Amino acid sequence: MNNSKKYKKTALTSLLVAIVILVTLNIVFSYLFFRIDLTQDKRNSLSKTTIELLKSLDEKIYIKVYLKGKNQPADYELFAKKTEDILQEFRRYSKNIYFEFVDPIAGKSADESKAIFGEFYKKGLHPIPISKQDATGFSTHYVVPGAMISYKVKEAPATLVVSDPNNSSSWLDYSVQELEYNLVATIRQLVAPRTAKIAFTDGHGELDFMSTSWMMYQLKRFYSVERVTLDGRINTLRSIAIEDSVKQTIKDLGNKYDVLIVAQPTEPFDDINKYLIDQHIMRGGKVLWLIDASNASIDSLQTAPEFFAVERPLGLNTLFFKYGVRINPNLIQDLTCLSVPIPSGYIGDQPQFKFWAFPYIVNAVNFSSHPITRKLKNLKMDFTGTVDFIGSSGDLRKTVLVTTSERTKMVPTPAIVSLGVVKSKPIMEEYAFKYLPLAVLVEGEFNSAYSGILPVEFDTIKELGFKDQSPHTRQIFVADGDVIRNYFDSKSNQPYPAGYDIYTRTLYDNTDFILNCVNYLCADDDLLQVRSKSFKIGTLDPQKIRENGTFYAVINIIIPLVMILVMGVVLILIRRRRYGRIIKK
Repeated sequence: MNNSKKYKKTALTSLLVAIVILVTLNIVFSYLFFRIDLTQDKRNSLSKTTIELLKSLDEKIYIKVYLKGKNQPADYELFAKKTEDILQEFRRYSKNIYFEFVDPIAGKSADESKAIFGEFYKKGLHPIPISKQDATGFSTHYVVPGAMISYKVKEAPATLVVSDPNNSSSWLDYSVQELEYNLVATIRQLVAPRTAKIAFTDGHGELDFMSTSWMMYQLKRFYSVERVTLDGRINTLRSIAIEDSVKQTIKDLGNKYDVLIVAQPTEPFDDINKYLIDQHIMRGGKVLWLIDASNASIDSLQTAPEFFAVERPLGLNTLFFKYGVRINPNLIQDLTCLSVPIPSGYIGDQPQFKFWAFPYIVNAVNFSSHPITRKLKNLKMDFTGTVDFIGSSGDLRKTVLVTTSERTKMVPTPAIVSLGVVKSKPIMEEYAFKYLPLAVLVEGEFNSAYSGILPVEFDTIKELGFKDQSPHTRQIFVADGDVIRNYFDSKSNQPYPAGYDIYTRTLYDNTDFILNCVNYLCADDDLLQVRSKSFKIGTLDPQKIRENGTFYAVINIIIPLVMILVMGVVLILIRRRRYGRIIKK
């Protein structure tokens, strides 16, 4: 009896101590948050640049997340939990991060809710209608797909619920993958308001505003974007101020723009405008060159089944050679290509079309591991040529970004381009080239194309001084101007995204490619690193599943049950042995 009382007292004491310890640990850990990321691709860890941004915050940032409310769909509840996890992770690195989850229409009437949703629309957060059916019939529930982020007196929306433009994953998977970027991009926009200036050049037959409107809109989310006409005036690309009106002296304030985008020019550049671009680069400016070195275009096949492709005399080779590249006036036929509809007959008075693989429209799928292209899957490139590196590298670092497939044919110009190529069987011996460069990056200190040959009339004003070498800067050369081009939906009068195939209704990664190029040229490497963070989705081997599917299914069911059974038996034996001794005593 004494032993029994002693045992009960010991058991009660142990229980009370355990309860105290558990309560204490719960209280302590309610103020702490930590995770151990065991994933191979570190998908649950913040990128280095995000951590640096968070640690640099010197003012409070308030994040109000609206992913909360009654009747919230299960997948949105899960996404809200993922959002809370990453915000807790933000909080680990900066005590200036404050966040809360809010139901914006809690206790509001239907009219008040409509007014609130209208305010969200004005602020840039577009509520998403979610329809469902239950015993009472159909009903619509609205979800506000993001957060408002406040810093000092500024406020900006962060859209967190986004859909995969390629439709290759669910909105939930894609939104989780983009969550860090969407939050960081907005915080960065508020904290570092300095906005780089981007200019699309005009004056030489470049793609017009309508044909580049999609990318201009996308770039305006992060940068100041405008169009500039190269008209031979020095102050077109450079800021010039009057230093002394009496002495009539002026002062060169440097480049007006951080990045120039030269999008598919079709007319020759004269020396003065090439000089303006050259001196823009010599002063640290960057350029994204999107060049068609031939006149080949898909539009030429709209009115005739064939056309004569020739070299387009743009006069830019003198610049490109000095910068270490050559854009060739050839055309690429690639067996990894897209299809085009070709009339195959009529039913009544309605034309019928059949899709044929057209090797001049390249589906580029081979990319380097550079952050610009690391996350890309495919690019749509129409009548692209190739890019070569020339000259000694010197102080220049050259990187191939995009290449053709391993089955490529080079067609030198002049050449006849015909739709008939789709119906002829390819001669494999002719497709002997592989991995030809289509887009390249060159960075370093460039020498001026006018060094030693500067015409006296170009820069006679001393204050505007000619520079013959640049500081460290960057240029990207793409042998296809159509990569940035967008088409218009005639019904809605809205642009399709760049890279959208209007025939197959497929969206390619052209938008991300151009945006990544500009991010890198603007030295927004931190933003690019976050965007290029990729997740590797584990997949099952279909061959093994077909052959041994039943075996793996049984193993997955039996092994956990056996482990539970063994653990149960061991625990029972331990208890019998321990408590049997106590009773004997």
